Amino acid sequence: MNFNSIDEIKENGFQGFKTVKELWINKKEIPQKMGVYLVIDPNFKKTEFTNPGVGGFFKGKDPNVPIAELKFNQVSNSQIIYIGKAGGSNVKATLRTRLSQYLSFGQTKNAGHYG
Repeated sequence: MNFNSIDEIKENGFQGFKTVKELWINKKEIPQKMGVYLVIDPNFKKTEFTNPGVGGFFKGKDPNVPIAELKFNQVSNSQIIYIGKAGGSNVKATLRTRLSQYLSFGQTKNAGHYG
């Protein structure tokens, strides 16, 4: 699958594309079921890193890592920033609970979404 093609991503079953702003306004649009989600940056050729980042501390742990580490782990020329999973055989998380954590983390709140 070509992860830089929204059409091909949709053809492989992904749906419900929303911006972060839309989800901050109304998290009820996120399904309450298990699944896989993608975080996409449509402007992926202009990636910028900030130091310090905006991620919230969770259980006192600093979520910041050196920019060199971020650049090392970045997949060049890809609009996919993150691939996540909600739920599983021993985990009852839903897309809504998992993405809510992700969104809260990005708003500097103490949220259990690290990585």
